[in-house]
Amino acid sequence: MDTSLLSSRCIELLRSHNRVSLGNMGSFMAEDTPATFTHESHVLMPPGRHISFRESETWNDGLLEKSYDSPEELDELITEISRKLAKEKSVTLDGFGKLRRTREGDIFFVMDKNVSINPNGFGLVPLSLSPLPTPSKLQCDLSIPANTQAVINTIKDRSSVPDDNKAPDVPVAENPVLERKRKTRKKNTSQWLWGLLTIVLCIILTAFLIYVFRDSLRPILQKILYSPEERLLL
Repeated sequence: MDTSLLSSRCIELLRSHNRVSLGNMGSFMAEDTPATFTHESHVLMPPGRHISFRESETWNDGLLEKSYDSPEELDELITEISRKLAKEKSVTLDGFGKLRRTREGDIFFVMDKNVSINPNGFGLVPLSLSPLPTPSKLQCDLSIPANTQAVINTIKDRSSVPDDNKAPDVPVAENPVLERKRKTRKKNTSQWLWGLLTIVLCIILTAFLIYVFRDSLRPILQKILYSPEERLLL
C-alpha cells in the first residue's frame, strides 16, 4: 500500500486549509500554535501548526478528491487504510506521520517531526536560551569623565562655604490660580458636608417628633395612608 501520494496531498492542503477530510474515516484538523518554551524553559520553540485527527468530522469537503486524478483510487486507498487500521492498530502515512487506534477504538494521529505545515514559520528554528559556558570577557570602564568630576568638585566647594556667606533662599511664590482653585475646592467640600449633616439632623428630628406625638398625629396619618373604606374597617 503506497501512501506517499496521499501524504503529500494532505501536507499541501493543510498548509492552506484547517480541515482535510478522509471521507467516513474522519478528518485531519489543523490549528495554529504560538511560540512556546519547553518544559525546561531553555529552548524557545517557533510558532507552528498542530495536526490532529477527528473521527466525528465525517463531512467530506472534497479537497482530496479534487487533487486526485482518480477519485475511485482515493476511495480504495482510504478503505484499505481503514481495514489495516482496524486489524493492525497502526498505519504509516509515508512522509507525514502515523494513524493509530487505541484499545477503546479511538483514532489519533502522530505527525512526523520533520514535516513543516506552517508556511509562515519557514526558516524558523528552535532558539536555545542556555547560559553561556564561559563568563563574558567584556570590560566596562567605570571611570568618571572629566566634566562630571568638575561638577562634583564644584558642588563640594559650595557645600564647604559657611552659612553666613551663602545667598539667602528666595521664597517661591505660589501660583495664584492654583491657590484659588484649592480654596474653592475646600469651600465646596465644606458646604457639601454641612448640607449633608443638616439633612441627617432634619430626618432624625422629624422621626423623633413623630414618635413623641404619634397619638395626636394618628388621625392625620390614617387620612394620609388609608382610604375612607379602610378607615371604617380600622
